[in-house]
Parts: sequence; C-alpha cells; structure tokens
Amino acid sequence: MSCDVTIVTACDSKFVWGATLLGLSLRYHGMSCPYNILGYDLSKQEVEILQGIPNTKVFLTHKSDNRSVCTQKPWAIATAITNDIVWMDADCIVSGNIESLLICPEGKLQIRHRGKEENASVFRNIYKKEDAVGEIPLEVLDRWRKDVNDLNKSRLTYMCQTNCFVLNRNHLDFISLWQQQMEKVIPLDTKGVYAKESKAYFMTDESVINSLFAFSSKAPETSEYLMDKSLDSACIHFGLNPKPWQHWTKQAYAYYDDIQALLNWARVQQIKLPALTESLKPENRDKEYRRAKLLGIIRELRYWVSSHIRRALRKVK
Repeated sequence: MSCDVTIVTACDSKFVWGATLLGLSLRYHGMSCPYNILGYDLSKQEVEILQGIPNTKVFLTHKSDNRSVCTQKPWAIATAITNDIVWMDADCIVSGNIESLLICPEGKLQIRHRGKEENASVFRNIYKKEDAVGEIPLEVLDRWRKDVNDLNKSRLTYMCQTNCFVLNRNHLDFISLWQQQMEKVIPLDTKGVYAKESKAYFMTDESVINSLFAFSSKAPETSEYLMDKSLDSACIHFGLNPKPWQHWTKQAYAYYDDIQALLNWARVQQIKLPALTESLKPENRDKEYRRAKLLGIIRELRYWVSSHIRRALRKVK
C-alpha cells in the first residue's frame, strides 16, 4: 500500500509513554507510514526515545497557555505533508495493520459517531425535563448555534468522537476553523481535557468540533468509521483514567498481553523505551489486576447511583 498517509498525535511529558506505545503498535503490526508527534516541552531524552521508533518525527513546540494539549490537534495535523492524515490520541494503540482502513471514502471525513445510548451517557449530567434522552440537550444546541453563528438548524444527531479520525487535505480549511473556534470558546485557563464548569464545551475539543458539524455550513460530510469493525484491526482508545502506564482500568486490562508484546518486541528490536513504570512491570500484574477490578466495581456503583439521582432530579426540573 502507498504511504500517502501520516498518523499524527501530540503529547507532553505525561503522555510520552502513550505516544511510545502508539508508535510501537504501528511498527509491530507492520505499518510503515510516517508517524508525526507534536511534542510539548519535551526533554532531549524524551525526543530521542520517540524518534527511536522507525519513521517517527517529533516536532518540538512550547505550550503558551494552560489549555490542554487536546486543543492543539489542528497544529499536529498541520505537520503532515501527505494527502491523507490520521489523528490518533496519544492514549491509543492499534490492534493490527489498519493501513487499508485509513481512507476518506468519497472524500468524506472518516469519524466515529456515538450511538443513542452512548450519547445519553455523555450528556446524562446535563439533561433537563424537556430534553429527549439520547439526543444532544437543547441548552447545548442553543449555545452552539449562537457561537457558530451560521446555520439555524442542527445537522447533527449524535456526537462524534475525536480520539481517532481520518481526513484529507481538502478538509484542512475546516480543521483551521476548528482551531479558531476552540480559541474563541475555550477559556485560556481550561487546564484539562474536560471542563466541568461548561455545559456546552465540557468535552473541550470534541464539543467544539461537534458544534461545527451541527451548525457550520463549512463542515464536511462524514463517512462511517472503519476502525472498530474487528478486534483484530482496530484503533484501541484507553480513554479512561488512569492510563496503562499509570495503572490499569478493567477495560484497558483486556489489552495487558498486547502491551507486554509491544514492549518485548521493542527490546528485541533494540528500540529504547522510557523508564518502565510500576504498572508495566510483569511482576506487578496480579496486583494491577486486583486494583483494576476494584476500581471497576467502584466506578460502576458511582455511575448507577448518580444516574438514578440525575433521573429523579430531571423529573422535577
């Protein structure tokens, strides 16, 4: 397959392990396409480790404000010179060779749309009595409409995810608009990926791109997401905290052996790795499993309780 596609990500020192695992997974599964990393305030040693992964280039930069690296995705995308460009968060890996899936069918931007139940989970803390559960809340849509100031009727039913998507160079003007809109509506003091104080933009970069898909006439058409059809050829996103290089969640633990295989392969290939964290040391496997299982139980209980409370409150609002 032609390598007219680049995979891009961004990271700071906290996500060097994540960017490393993503790069290792690409090469382990035989993907030779360029891998670009926008690196924020990385040390010389961190850059050397990342660029030790074959066909990987780090673009060093400096964070000029407190906003999360997630709001800088357009700048990472701009480092690619190929026709097709794939954004992947630095807490992703691939589970197989997915080169054939890195396409924009009919020139459309390939991105994953959440289903109704998943969408309902995203907005469960925002819904009011007048909202249709599973859809985007009316209050959120109203704010997006005013901020985008273009279309009057939403073109979006369910939220899109921004942890992985494929675009081509024809979409770069839209990506630039995304950056401009993030700078407009996300305050400079927003430090994390989530902004709990904001209903319309609590998912920061993801909320903003969805506001444009909903109300901007410049938003491109989207195509079906292809990287979740088979467990053997997928983009795996470790979205929940903690990340595997910190500790394991129940969901992430399903890929424990896959991660260890990447590390063992890297050693055989003499690829230098960051200092091994406690969670990645094989001798701590049982302890990490027990911790992940307990954390899963606690999270499920919290979710159940908060969902019932929210449902009751919604009836009286």
